[in-house]
Amino acid sequence: MANDTSRFQAIISHCKEYGFIFPSSEIYDGLSAVYDYGQYGSELKKNIKDHWWKSMTQLQENIVGIDAAIFMHPTTWKASGHVDNFSDPMIDNKDSKKRYRVDHLIEARIDELEKDGKKAEADALQTGMDQLLAASDFDGLKKLIAKFAGIKVE
Repeated sequence: MANDTSRFQAIISHCKEYGFIFPSSEIYDGLSAVYDYGQYGSELKKNIKDHWWKSMTQLQENIVGIDAAIFMHPTTWKASGHVDNFSDPMIDNKDSKKRYRVDHLIEARIDELEKDGKKAEADALQTGMDQLLAASDFDGLKKLIAKFAGIKVE
């Protein structure tokens, strides 16, 4: 842990020295862990954002980009399904102390099954996941993971 902390401090020092970031409000004693982008940091952030935008919208035939407000009338969130139907069930790995989205774990297993030529098993897993997600059956999702994905779930 100490090695990670010193490495992180070295990265921050380098970024400050070369104009990528500056401590926010530094002349007024700053704010802990809050940084402003410098001349190079602003350019880097813009390049990353532009690359993400291009790869997610311009290179996809079935996706378009919009720039909408986050603050919307509650009816908009309800109509879009975010209120009643939107959830990303998560599962915790107690050994690694990491958290994973359930659908990502199952989809990774589906990909493995398809690569191994087990299309019927992959289709069954996909159908089962879709049904359980639609029903918000989280216990069923845990059992599905344990059965098909080979992951121990407590």
